[in-house]
Amino acid sequence: GKGFAIGSAALVSLALFGAFITRASSSMTQDDSLVVKGVNLLTPVVFSFIIFGAMIPYWFSALTMRSVGEAANAMVLEIARQFAEIEGLSHSAGMDFHERAEWKAKGKSLTKPDYKACIAIATEASLREMIAPGVLVILSPILVGTFGGVEAVAGLLAGAIASSVQLAISMSNTGGAWDNAKKYTERGELNGMFQFRDGSSIPLEQFKVKAEENHGNDSIKQYGATKGGKNDGVDIKDWLNDIASKDPARYIRILQGEEGITTTDGRTCVYAGKKSAIHSAVVVGDTVGDPLKDTSGPALNIVMKLMAIISVVFADFFMSINSGNGLFGTGSV
Repeated sequence: GKGFAIGSAALVSLALFGAFITRASSSMTQDDSLVVKGVNLLTPVVFSFIIFGAMIPYWFSALTMRSVGEAANAMVLEIARQFAEIEGLSHSAGMDFHERAEWKAKGKSLTKPDYKACIAIATEASLREMIAPGVLVILSPILVGTFGGVEAVAGLLAGAIASSVQLAISMSNTGGAWDNAKKYTERGELNGMFQFRDGSSIPLEQFKVKAEENHGNDSIKQYGATKGGKNDGVDIKDWLNDIASKDPARYIRILQGEEGITTTDGRTCVYAGKKSAIHSAVVVGDTVGDPLKDTSGPALNIVMKLMAIISVVFADFFMSINSGNGLFGTGSV
């Protein structure tokens, strides 16, 4: 879906770019019309603003990424405050679905958090933090057209559209990859995929071939213990819970990747499930990946279209200033 949205935004922006050139040319003579003679990329003003326009999506993305971080930080502080100040909240929040059902069946009530405070933080941040990115996108073509003229705006739009398309594609794919890495890890799909380098394992290439055929939680069932009277392997989570109660030091070594786990086909791998060092790493990646694919990437579609629309709306205004050459007279219209 994101690919179609990016392609659609690029085509709409290109059409609006053409509409801007046509509208700006409507007050020119036939021979001087930009529709006829085009925009010369080799002129200093056009080339300069192509570079400037290509920088705007990166500036915009930096602002939106920072905004997500600040809003998330405010949310974390509010949640920490509620856990510290609302009695019984940590106990209620730590229950799973079945524990909550049992708790309610006994006639006991669950402590509820202050949802309104969290909703207020998210709502206020979503409005406040978009002021700066919005001003950047709206004012850029207006200021460039006022001072540099229509040729400068043409360069600005060309640079912004080209840069936005490739950056939006990159952000959507990169963010999706980081997000999927976390999901795969939490489902246990990455277990058995990472070799434990103990000096005695099989060659890495051979390990990778076997890992493609045998991975996931089932690949690291632990044998040597009976379950239900049969030696059919113990699930890795049950085995780790048992280790945690009997040998906490070993449990920590396994989660940190300092001790390997034997797979069902005899390989030695690093545990990659929840609470492991690998899971912690993919959580960090997902912290960046989510705003990439859900905030900055999709927002670049609006950047392309909004800059082009503003330029079309103000095209006649730009042409009224020094015959379309801007206050600085840098154009050649």
